[in-house]
Amino acid sequence: MPGDTTTQSLADSLSTMRLGARIVLEQKGRMRDTVDRVVLPSNIGNSWSEVDYGQLTAMDITELTDIDENPQELSDTLRTITPADSGIFVFYTDRVADRILQSAAAIVRSGEQSQRALLRKEDEDGIAVGQAATTDLGAAGNPLTSTLVRHAKYRISSNATERGEGPYYMQHHGFCLTDIDDELTAAVGTYEITSGVTADVFGRSYTEAPQLLGGVIVQENGNIAIDSATDAEGFVYSSNGIILVEGRGMRTEVRRFPNKGGGGTGIYMYFEYAYGERSAGNWLFSITADATAPA
Repeated sequence: MPGDTTTQSLADSLSTMRLGARIVLEQKGRMRDTVDRVVLPSNIGNSWSEVDYGQLTAMDITELTDIDENPQELSDTLRTITPADSGIFVFYTDRVADRILQSAAAIVRSGEQSQRALLRKEDEDGIAVGQAATTDLGAAGNPLTSTLVRHAKYRISSNATERGEGPYYMQHHGFCLTDIDDELTAAVGTYEITSGVTADVFGRSYTEAPQLLGGVIVQENGNIAIDSATDAEGFVYSSNGIILVEGRGMRTEVRRFPNKGGGGTGIYMYFEYAYGERSAGNWLFSITADATAPA
């Protein structure tokens, strides 16, 4: 057959080589670093418990007062959180191990990917607790504003039932945070911006360096889902308002399957934890806002 010989001519003879491998980037989880984390010790049962003692009321005293007539009763409330396991299973055949996993040209990092999957689930479970807040200060279809963030913080720090102490955090989707960006940087281009919140938001936003807004540390969390109406529900909370109880740490088991696929290996990874809310209705407020993608 006449003609020049090119790589296309011998395409079926070429070896397929993968000179690199890349794990798809995950959203960075924020919850575990911003809540009250406690560890459930071994040999004390399956549940972590905490007792709240109610407030007492003092009274005015005159020379005619018999204080014995107004005793104050101590009361307590038990809070119990039971960690549960999350898990992931990966199976690969011996042929995969022989042809791919041991090859320097192709790297399969299933262990790291499994760990990331468990940590992502942990973050999403924490988000679910935040979104179950008793009160939502936002509204579907409306933009997120700095006013809503500050109001949520004051609802916590000046709460009449029980004051929540800082630090205070907000988790929200970046598509909602862009409305606050636009609000805070509206003057950019009209005059020089000096050092401060506007300069920080304009220069760094919230991803790598969370910003302080009205006493609240604002964090972008892309694990927050956008619903079918293009809204997302974030939340403002005291660090003590959400508890993460950790049981047994992340652990791995390996099992051989000689009967499956000509032989193979299964890798099991587990992680035991559970979230809970402290002082329900007082230290956590959600904010639903429009999450239309920035144009």
